[in-house]
Amino acid sequence: MTTRIHTVFSVVFSVLVIGAVVWGVALVGTPGTARLQRLDRQRLADLRTIFREVQSLCQDPDLKDELKRALPATLDDLATLARSERINVADPVTSEPYVYVVTSETTYELCATFALERDSDVDVFWNHPPGRHCFTVDALDPP
Repeated sequence: MTTRIHTVFSVVFSVLVIGAVVWGVALVGTPGTARLQRLDRQRLADLRTIFREVQSLCQDPDLKDELKRALPATLDDLATLARSERINVADPVTSEPYVYVVTSETTYELCATFALERDSDVDVFWNHPPGRHCFTVDALDPP
């Protein structure tokens, strides 16, 4: 009788453990997916830092229709002029530089290659599909 109770207990316990593991993976994702999410969050954090530094450098709240200085021509120029934070100019995995292109006197694009889609209800401007994606920013009308 004792052996049978141990067997039943072992089976029930094993099913519960396997169920908890499956539920955890379904809820959080696999370790590989978690790593890709972390790297995409880092890429997005890097782009947001670049954005904040451009705004800090060029935007003046008192000047509504013009910038206080021209947009930096390159990320290297921005890195040299950065005031608040040190900017990361390259992807954390590939070490390829992020793409920063000035498209007009007040607009620029920030581009990166993401592993996964971001579809959040918060900060929707920064949502992106997987793959290469560019964010178009107007320094006079930031997101």
